[in-house]
Amino acid sequence: MMEGDENIQASKGKNVESFAFLEPPRKKTKKIENKRRFSDEQIRSLECIFETESKLEPRKKMQLARDLGLQPRQVAIWFQNRRARWKSKRVEQEYRKLKDEYDNLASRFESLKKEKESLQVQVSFWLFSQDYYFLVLSYSLKKACDP
Repeated sequence: MMEGDENIQASKGKNVESFAFLEPPRKKTKKIENKRRFSDEQIRSLECIFETESKLEPRKKMQLARDLGLQPRQVAIWFQNRRARWKSKRVEQEYRKLKDEYDNLASRFESLKKEKESLQVQVSFWLFSQDYYFLVLSYSLKKACDP
């Protein structure tokens, strides 16, 4: 390489570094290697205990962690995540129930609205027929009273 080429290379490198702020930030990749999954037996045990108590006292957590061969922090996080899933499922069920109730009420409302319109037509017809009856009656009375 010639002497001028070194300066060009150095300046190119310098220019590239000076425009690094224009690049989008890189996402940090999580290390999946550190993530340990629970065995089926551990999950069964945790689920069984969760059914009776959704929060553990520290002593119970320590004992459970020892029995399952886990860290107490892992047990605590599992319970925390399980409570979150339980709450989410409960909210979803309540939403479905409320939506069904709303749909039933909306349907009933539409049905009542149609019934009201039908009754209004009937009342209008009845009033019209009464007006017509009184008109004919008054005409007949007037005719009878006129000499």
